[in-house]
Amino acid sequence: MSKIGNVISNIVSVLWFFGVILWTLLIMIFVFLIVIGDIKRTITTGFSSSAIGGMYMLLFGIVFFITGVVPPFRRCFYKYPWLHPFVTIYMMDLGILSLVESIIVKGYEVMSTPRHVISIILALAVLIGGRLLMCLYLKKRPVAINRNYRMQ
Repeated sequence: MSKIGNVISNIVSVLWFFGVILWTLLIMIFVFLIVIGDIKRTITTGFSSSAIGGMYMLLFGIVFFITGVVPPFRRCFYKYPWLHPFVTIYMMDLGILSLVESIIVKGYEVMSTPRHVISIILALAVLIGGRLLMCLYLKKRPVAINRNYRMQ
């Protein structure tokens, strides 16, 4: 790649990071808190709400897919080596929490105490099992970007 092309790619990467990725990361933190709040509110009130975690996960997935596919945007992962592991682990966590939220919401659709208890037990099992599977997967395949990698 020529020197000018390299400079342009770096500028595009920085603009993508501060224009899209940074805002997506901030929204991700709030979505995590919203999903936890929805689960807590559903359990305390006994009334089902909508499960929004999966929708936001799809939205974040699209943004990070574009970041990984488009070469100038992919430079964000090399310029900020913490970004790829953070996004990978956070998306796994959000996926597990979205599944737990869906189980709780489905369990609370009907006013039945045994069904509520079963949904809570199932949600806890999915939460613990999902976290264990995530830990085993990440132990076998650690997520890291080689900072010294040169893009072609």
